[in-house]
Amino acid sequence: MLVAGVATAGRGTRDLAPPADPLCAARVGTCLPGPYVTVLSAFPAELAPLLAATHVTETIATGDRTYHVGTLAGARVVLVRVGIGLVNAATTTRAVLDRFEVPAIVFSGVAGSGLNIGDVAVPAEWSDGTASYPAGASLFAVAQTLASPPVVLERCTPVPPDPPGPMVCLDHAPRIVAGGEGESEDPFGGSAFACMPGGGQVFGCDEALLTTPLVLPAAVVPDATDMETAAVARVARDAGVPYVGFRGVSDGGGDPLGLPGFPAQFFAYYRLSADNAAAAATAFLAAWVEHDASIAAPARVERVTSSRSHVEAACDWERAASLACAGARAPRAVTRGVARACGFLATSAAASPGSTQEEKAARRARKAWQKAARALTRAQRGPEADCRKALVNALETRAATR
Repeated sequence: MLVAGVATAGRGTRDLAPPADPLCAARVGTCLPGPYVTVLSAFPAELAPLLAATHVTETIATGDRTYHVGTLAGARVVLVRVGIGLVNAATTTRAVLDRFEVPAIVFSGVAGSGLNIGDVAVPAEWSDGTASYPAGASLFAVAQTLASPPVVLERCTPVPPDPPGPMVCLDHAPRIVAGGEGESEDPFGGSAFACMPGGGQVFGCDEALLTTPLVLPAAVVPDATDMETAAVARVARDAGVPYVGFRGVSDGGGDPLGLPGFPAQFFAYYRLSADNAAAAATAFLAAWVEHDASIAAPARVERVTSSRSHVEAACDWERAASLACAGARAPRAVTRGVARACGFLATSAAASPGSTQEEKAARRARKAWQKAARALTRAQRGPEADCRKALVNALETRAATR
């Protein structure tokens, strides 16, 4: 089930979301070490089926994005919703690469295409109109081995998806098609797409959807058209990280309702196409683990069936505080202080605004940050000088923030 953004197995988990601080996390069990394959989606309906299949061990909220760290299909993963559009996709991808050790990036989402609705396109390269970015050769080679069947792709879906309408079934069996070119468009003119808080499943910040139709060059019809993958591919190339994209077709051929393309087909079939993309991406991860044992999940994590979520220091809080601390570990007393501060922040966030309880918890959080900074200053052992200085500065800055 999903609890406060944390996918957990079994019972006994209380609702507890992490405060919007990159040093804090809602943790389930022990830390899961990296590296992590990054799995990205643009909007919540794309990420939802992946989260439902993931055992999330840590959820980190930063105010404008949330990282879900855990295991999926036997692989260590960090799942992130990047937001709609090229700008959001590029910004979030850079943030993920700055924070985590990432050997590969997988995008799972929906797209327009000349293929049939429900098909999953896996282009060999993506273009943003100025340059093309090939998918990682090894990743794409594994993607080419996927077929449907054995990957089960859905044929039926409620139309509309939300609120659920009558079931509609495709007349064809969806398939996975690896090859060709994808293209990412930018109808927002270089600006970040702004979601609307409280806007609901489609237009809200947790479930945002573009409203501007895409206009394709008449001479070229790509195998898949979206607004994010090429931006992710560009950032991945610059960082030397391979990527591959799985795009379920939400607007294309084979529509049993005969709807007039985008956006009508999108609103009818986005959940079906997102589910099919997620199924293909999950099957890919299961196959990729056989090629890269470094991202395999420890067996003990997979065996967890019941645990309690609680706010703690994020497993990588040192790196989150400063890139100078990548791979560094602060003394346990300091990390315990950070964990206490995070717990007080969670209590403050859950209290009524302006209440005595909110202010009391916030004051205790500031004191906990101060104690953690002093503990690190006094510690005889710990990170190197540059990292230590950066951590002390980060902790003192949080202590001074109301």
